[in-house]
Amino acid sequence: MIALASKWFTRAVLAASLVGLYAPIAMTLAYSFNASKRLGTVWRGFSLDPYRRVFEQRELLDALGASLLIGFLTSCVAVLLGTLAAIGLAQWRPLRRGIGQAILSLPLVTPDIVIGISLAVFFLALRVEKGWGTVVLAHGVFGIAYAYVVLASAVRDLDENLYWAALDCGATPRQALLRVTLPLLLPAMGVAWLLVFALSFDDFVITFLTKGPGADTLPIEIYGQMRFGVRPDTNALFALLFVATLVVAVAAARLGRRLDL
Repeated sequence: MIALASKWFTRAVLAASLVGLYAPIAMTLAYSFNASKRLGTVWRGFSLDPYRRVFEQRELLDALGASLLIGFLTSCVAVLLGTLAAIGLAQWRPLRRGIGQAILSLPLVTPDIVIGISLAVFFLALRVEKGWGTVVLAHGVFGIAYAYVVLASAVRDLDENLYWAALDCGATPRQALLRVTLPLLLPAMGVAWLLVFALSFDDFVITFLTKGPGADTLPIEIYGQMRFGVRPDTNALFALLFVATLVVAVAAARLGRRLDL
């Protein structure tokens, strides 16, 4: 009897969790076809006009392009530095390595508001003009931390004998790194790149505190529009991004199975 009750309780908790997670998404997808021109939360009938109007909003498209570019640059820099840090710290002594790992991992547990205010004060003290460059640097602070955590785990799982075998076969340390170590780390580097890109694309607090005037990313632009109510074309943009994310996630999962990740 207890086991049966426990079974139904766990199912109820799972169902409630799924409803709480996906019901708002389903509602937003449904309201992306709303015929209303101003209020996306008041149903006025079915229409595809919101999707057409998305591509007429220059501000949204510019903000989307900025978010994609910032996410791309941040991910590339974070993965490069995170890979080098993971490989380098693996050669350090345990005490020094532990201190280095703690420093690199600190942004993971630091609230975004603390990071954002600290970086804003830092840029102000150095008289650095805020813009896209400061946003990329700010995102790199937490991007390197996430990339390092993923790649450090991959480096620990590497078979060092392959590296030393390459050296015994006449390869230089640089050749062994480029032709043996890095190819083995490529799947983990891809995972880290996607993770950092998603975090950068989605960030609001740090971006808001470190961006310059007019340098708006997509979350900032959507926030500015939502102060006057949710619009159907905003819901349509969300639907397009959700479908694109779903396609990328499915493709990444299929690629992972092929690579036996």
